[in-house]
Amino acid sequence: MSSFREIFKIAVPNILANISIPLLGIVDTALMGHKEDPSYIGAIALGGIIFNILYWGFGFLRPGTTGLTAQAIGREDQKEVYRLFWRSVVVGLSIGITLLFFHRPIGYLFFGLLSGSQEVKNLALDYYFIRILGAPAVISVFGLRGWFFGVQDAVRPMILSLFANIVNIILSWYFVVRLDWSVQGVAYGTLIAQWLTFILAFGLAFQKHKVKIFAYWDLVIFKAEKMRLFFKVNGDMFVRNLGLIFVFTFFTNHSSKMGDDFLAVNQILLQLFYFMSYAVDGFAYASESLVGKYLGAKKWIKIQDVIRKCMVLGLGFAGLFSIAYLIFDDYILALFTSIDSLLLLAKPFMIWLSLLALTGASAFIWDGIYSGATASKELRNSMFLAVVVFVTLFYSLQHVFPNHVLWISMVGFMSGRTVFQVWIYRKHILPQWKASLNFTEL
Repeated sequence: MSSFREIFKIAVPNILANISIPLLGIVDTALMGHKEDPSYIGAIALGGIIFNILYWGFGFLRPGTTGLTAQAIGREDQKEVYRLFWRSVVVGLSIGITLLFFHRPIGYLFFGLLSGSQEVKNLALDYYFIRILGAPAVISVFGLRGWFFGVQDAVRPMILSLFANIVNIILSWYFVVRLDWSVQGVAYGTLIAQWLTFILAFGLAFQKHKVKIFAYWDLVIFKAEKMRLFFKVNGDMFVRNLGLIFVFTFFTNHSSKMGDDFLAVNQILLQLFYFMSYAVDGFAYASESLVGKYLGAKKWIKIQDVIRKCMVLGLGFAGLFSIAYLIFDDYILALFTSIDSLLLLAKPFMIWLSLLALTGASAFIWDGIYSGATASKELRNSMFLAVVVFVTLFYSLQHVFPNHVLWISMVGFMSGRTVFQVWIYRKHILPQWKASLNFTEL
């Protein structure tokens, strides 16, 4: 099979599925944006921060599981493939149950530290206390999605994403529009969809892999050596995700300091960025799955070919979003809110969103390459350096460009991720591969 066919076989289902993920946030924001008070959008933004922290933080289970599983596929180590299924599920459920146990002190501590009006905080707390009940389901599904990608199956993750987000959108619309609930309606729609998706994920796994999944349920799953490797890769991914969480939390929290209107505008623009990023992530997932597979099989030329083609396709796709944000800005913004003051405030920032689409796409593809190679330490280090770039730009320029500094810093952050990842790849990862692995030419 040609590299393009392999890439599109994984990327296209993921693009279709991933677009539905930010579509949920877009619909939630739009439902709140057509109410008269901007505080409703602000509540979704602040409430979303804590789930970004929790779920992005523990989202390491997906790429970590993908890389390890794909390499086991490349080595044709069937036993390890199915033991990784159970390892990811057990770890995901354990983390989710622990979060449920401590969810009240976590919530009060978090919202006590955030800026924002008291009205927004109260609404955000209502939103949080409902949605957090889905934590075990969400984090377990991270691991299951990662496992599906690792076994080169992009169809089942597509089904999961489409199901989760379509059900979520329908329920949120019903609760908010038909029953006239506010943020509680959006939260309940999300919660119900998350648990239904958890059930569906297991059903899809057992449908195709039932015999082998149960055949390799044994104590070897918890073998110390294998668990250490699993937690080492995922531990580095967790630290890496903390950097991502810091940047987006800083961004939203600083927006809230400038008032509810600015918080609402940046929430709208971030939803547009997420829409682009999840779409482009289809090619990042392809690079993740295929680099891991060919690294396990020690096929060096295939790895190079996958990296090159995923980068070209990902940047080309992001370019379409970048152009659309500039040309159709008025129409796009009008989908989110009918409040004239928010529309006027948002328009000057669309240029930054256009630049962010291009710089972000490159960073996402490199994330996929590193994840597939389980180069988790290097991925962690590149993220740390990019966070330094973000902080340096913000505090250097905040008095010169007070209204634009957040977006300038975000573009610098994404650009820094790419620059540092390319540098580390050439200086450290490639030499390690060539020194320690006997790659074949096919």
